[in-house]
Amino acid sequence: MSKVNRKVKVLAHFFVPYAVLLAGFVAVGLYAYGRTAALVENQTNETAYAIMAQTKETLDRRFEEIETIAEQVAGSTKARSFPYVGDPFAGTNPARILELQKGLFDYPLFNHFILDYYVVYPDKDLAVSPHKVYTLRQFYDLKFQYDGFSFERWKSELSDRYRYRTFIPGQSAVYDGKRQSVVSYMQSFGTKDRVALVLMLIDNSQIQSMLRKLVPDSGGFAFITDDRGQAISGTGDFASTAWAADLPDGFSSAAIDGRRMLVTRTTSQINGWTYVSAQPESAVLHKVRYFEQLILTIIALGVALGLIAAALFAYRNSRPLWLLLRALPAQHANGTDGNPRNTWDDVRTSVAGLVYRNNSLEEKLEQQAPLIRSGFYERLLRGQFASDKDIALAMEHSRLQWEGDYFAVGVLAISGYDGTYNEEMLTELEIRKMAVRDVVDQAYGAAMSAHDLGENQIALVLNGDAPTSAAFLSECLNKLKELRARLAGTLNIAAYAAVGGCYSRLTEISRSYEEARLILQRTNWTETRPVVCRDDDALPLPAYYYPPDVEQRLINLVKSGDVEETVALLELIRKNNLEGSGMPAGVGRILLGEMSGTLLKCIEQTQPDDRLGSEELDRALAAAESGRLAKDAFKELADAFLRMSRNMNDRKKTS
Repeated sequence: MSKVNRKVKVLAHFFVPYAVLLAGFVAVGLYAYGRTAALVENQTNETAYAIMAQTKETLDRRFEEIETIAEQVAGSTKARSFPYVGDPFAGTNPARILELQKGLFDYPLFNHFILDYYVVYPDKDLAVSPHKVYTLRQFYDLKFQYDGFSFERWKSELSDRYRYRTFIPGQSAVYDGKRQSVVSYMQSFGTKDRVALVLMLIDNSQIQSMLRKLVPDSGGFAFITDDRGQAISGTGDFASTAWAADLPDGFSSAAIDGRRMLVTRTTSQINGWTYVSAQPESAVLHKVRYFEQLILTIIALGVALGLIAAALFAYRNSRPLWLLLRALPAQHANGTDGNPRNTWDDVRTSVAGLVYRNNSLEEKLEQQAPLIRSGFYERLLRGQFASDKDIALAMEHSRLQWEGDYFAVGVLAISGYDGTYNEEMLTELEIRKMAVRDVVDQAYGAAMSAHDLGENQIALVLNGDAPTSAAFLSECLNKLKELRARLAGTLNIAAYAAVGGCYSRLTEISRSYEEARLILQRTNWTETRPVVCRDDDALPLPAYYYPPDVEQRLINLVKSGDVEETVALLELIRKNNLEGSGMPAGVGRILLGEMSGTLLKCIEQTQPDDRLGSEELDRALAAAESGRLAKDAFKELADAFLRMSRNMNDRKKTS
């Protein structure tokens, strides 16, 4: 097979998926085109129904409030007793009229649906509101009258029959000299012989403004009919409401006055009223046609751009493979020139080999993780890190994560292995220390980490949060006592432990470790005191405290220019040796001699040849002289160490 044909096949192999994807895109576009009309119509209906349901609930509450107010007014004692008054304007009866007026609450002040309301007594020729008292003639002439209603007809409407929760549909009327649309509500009370009624005038424009939200600028209409099919209020241009009675609640399509309309209908569960809105289908189909043009345009552009993109992507994706094929040997395992499928199999085999080697390398790195952690703990406990940042980076590399503001180190010693060791004892001890580390990992997790110190000792690094350092140290003691009890109960291992101080910096962990080692060397252990901390007052003093690890840490801190940690370490040496009066003068001179030697080592390692620090050298020699107080000589040496540390820090900043 020629190279050109192979290249065409490889190119086609990449082009075909893009072509299939493009065909799928076109199919989705056509499907979307077919579903757009139904989707838009459904969304329109759902939106219209949600607005209608909200409007219905609001108006139901309003009408229910009106009925409640009317019942409260009709139920008042003064309103019910007034029909039994004779001539309302004779004798003291006007005073009773005023009492009735004062007893009426001014509901329109708080309910904008209500224009005003009146208690009407037709046989007394009287209408009373919270503000004024009228005769019926005065009320008709001065306050309220429907268009086309004579006074006699209007008075007959008030007194011809007993009315129970009756709404008069909205119609044009004159109220307070102004023309507006009013819906009336009547509630009769009293007896047949002495009938009275509550007349409430409702602002129909408030109802119509809510109905307009159902048909915003669409050429539609909306109306409300009561349980008898009578239109109470409406907005828009509609001639009849009878056709709505046969429609079901929900959405439907109907021909109204020669127009196709989408109708939304719902019925109130409270009073049985029907709410209806209708919008022309042409308004909805306008959106459908817009989406139709949009989708067809997108499909056409998508096909054109898709073909171009498919060709470009196919070429771009096939080119790296061809470069790889040119890098591979021309002769394959089967001894013949392979087709693209065999070539890809070769590539797949090569990649599989790389994956295998990568996994093998990761497994080897994972096997090295315990050694990496062990090296980290060695450097951490011996104070070989110069800063908290270096420790944090080393922890990340070792896959360790500690949480908390306080740190402390305990040294756990397994009893029964003092003296000379043999191979059998060392094997048994390794097994026991392995079991101890497993118990620590399972019981305490990241709050306590174990590190083998050799022979019968294990270092325990504790971390966590507490209100104070003393509280955290108390928690550490409790954890070590609990750990000792676990080891004795589950593994039959007797152990004792010492805990160093509690510190908040990672670089101070080595200080806590040195304190724990010092306590471990000084203390005589008993069953009543198996765990001892740094604050124990009953510890005997050694000759002096200046182990090789502390000396090496002091040299490293001076070389790194970490002034703060150098001060802290010198203070630790001073506290452990010079505080109190237990150290003999001869022992003090030995200590100062060793520290003078340390200072000379620092001078040699930090100063270039033939440029030894003369001032620091003089201090080292002066401190070693006999006859000087140990505290004064120690101060001279400490100042020399700090001077060198500051000089190294200045050098780093200058660099």
